[in-house]
Amino acid sequence: MGEQRSVSAAKLVELEQLQAARVVAEQALKVAHWRLANGEDMSDLLDSLASSGHAHGLLVEQLDVHETEQQAGYRKTPLQVQVVGPYVALRQWLHDWLGQARLLRSGDMSLAAVAGQPGLLRLQLRVEAFQAAAPVPAPDVLARTPARAATPEPMVDPFAPAARRMAGSGLASVPLAQLEMVGSLSRGTSHEALLMAAGRLYRVRAGEPLGRNHGVVERIDQGRVEVRERLFMAGEWHERTAFITLAKRLGKEAPDRNENVDEMGVGSLAADPAGVGDAFPG
Repeated sequence: MGEQRSVSAAKLVELEQLQAARVVAEQALKVAHWRLANGEDMSDLLDSLASSGHAHGLLVEQLDVHETEQQAGYRKTPLQVQVVGPYVALRQWLHDWLGQARLLRSGDMSLAAVAGQPGLLRLQLRVEAFQAAAPVPAPDVLARTPARAATPEPMVDPFAPAARRMAGSGLASVPLAQLEMVGSLSRGTSHEALLMAAGRLYRVRAGEPLGRNHGVVERIDQGRVEVRERLFMAGEWHERTAFITLAKRLGKEAPDRNENVDEMGVGSLAADPAGVGDAFPG
C-alpha cells in the first residue's frame, strides 16, 4: 500500500511538472505568434521602412509588395527593397530594420557601387514579412523585455578607398565637434594645424581627410581650419563648410618661433618640437 502511494505521488509530481511546462510552452507560442507582426499591419511595416531609411539619410528607390502566401496559422508576404546610400548608413539601417521586434526574414541580398557617384552603394534585398492568421493580444511578458541597445557604427568601410580606411584610425574617424585647434605651423606658403583630440595632439594639412562626414581640409590659416563635408540626405549628396577655430586660453604662452614638428603621416600624432621653422602663435 505504501509503495502504491509513493508511485502515485511521483506521478502527481510528474504531472504537475508537465502542466507547468505546458503553460510555459503556450506562453512562448503566444509571444511567437504576436511577434510575427509585432501587433502591426503591412502599412505600419512600410511606414517604418520609409521613416527608418530617411532617419539614416538613405534613398528608398524601390519597394515592391508581392502577393501574400497563406500558410498554416500565418500569412507570408515577400518584399523586394532597393535602397541607396553610404555603406555605414546602410549597415546601421539594415541592423535596425531587420532587428526590430517584428519577425522579418531576409533572403537574397546584393550590394553594388552606384555608377558615377563615388561613396554610394545600392542595396537590393528580398525580405519576408509575416502576419498571424488571427489577431493576437500582446503578451504580458513583453512588458519585461529590455530595450534594444543603439546600433554601433561599423569600424571599417570595405568600400572606402584604402587611404581613407588607413586614416580611419586617426582623425578621419573623429567627429569635428570633438576636435580642438590649439595651434598652427607655417613653412613658407604651407600652413598646418595642430588639433587636439582625446588628449592627444595631431597635425593636419590641406587636402587631408578630417571628420566622419567625408570631410576634407580645404584651408588652414592662423586662427581656424576650414573643412568641406559631404552628407547624403534626401537621396542626394550635399556639401557644407565647417570650421574649427583656435582655442583661446588665458595665460597661454606663445610658442617659440623656432618651434617645428617632424614630418609624419596623415592624421598621425605630432612629434616633439625640433628643428627650425616658423610657428604661428597658438
